[in-house]
Amino acid sequence: MAIPLEDICSIMIEEPAVTITSVALSKMAEYNIALITCDKKRLPNGVLQPFQKHSRQLSVLHMQYAYSKPFKKRIWQQIVIQKLVNQGKCLELLNKEGAEELYRISKTVDSGDTNNREAYGAKKYFQHLFGDQFTRRSDNTINTSLNYGYAIMRGIVARSLVNYGFFPCLGIYHDNDLNKFNLADDFMEVLRPLVDLYVAQKINIDDEFSPEIRADLYNLANADILINNEKLTVVNAVEEIAKSFVTASKSQNPSFLKLPELLPIQLHVYE
Repeated sequence: MAIPLEDICSIMIEEPAVTITSVALSKMAEYNIALITCDKKRLPNGVLQPFQKHSRQLSVLHMQYAYSKPFKKRIWQQIVIQKLVNQGKCLELLNKEGAEELYRISKTVDSGDTNNREAYGAKKYFQHLFGDQFTRRSDNTINTSLNYGYAIMRGIVARSLVNYGFFPCLGIYHDNDLNKFNLADDFMEVLRPLVDLYVAQKINIDDEFSPEIRADLYNLANADILINNEKLTVVNAVEEIAKSFVTASKSQNPSFLKLPELLPIQLHVYE
């Protein structure tokens, strides 16, 4: 069955034997398809993005450089608040303790998160999610699955930001000189709990990191998520994030930013 290129958001290549022609790569760039490559452990290690093709690329770059500190701090505050709320919702959907605690923490985030509520909340959250002994540094299937899912979300966000003319290396909070996707890392924070929810529901620490798990994680891009009181796929919700960030950036008004709310995992049904 032939699939039109304009209907493809991203492609994951995890099999070392796959060969892609330069013509195919060029077409992927032309249609803004994020091509994600994997290492020998089948973990995402790279993403192909096209040259920015926005009609007013230079003006977008100037706009990003001109962000005021108060604007960036308010944007980051909103991201952290929504991340904590989504983490609380994740615990609630799993019938685990800690949801109310995360909701309370979300109400104490100040501008720029100078009191570091994000890190404090993350520590509490993962303890409730996977137990007191869990650490993100351990080499196990849970962490491998989390990293795999996060990488997919990062690629989707980066693709959308580039499509709207943003330079993804220029972040709001993340500012690593070696990171080409600082801005994507900012906005993907609100999507992490979706990956967490799937992993906590479906994966045990001793499970094999199977093709079925990888396929399910990749397919989270088609799961429902709530944004602006509308159920959209993650891919389409990310488009709304980017679009709203354009409006917020042009007006220097953080209140225009739209961020998604976590829902129970269900693949989107088109009417």
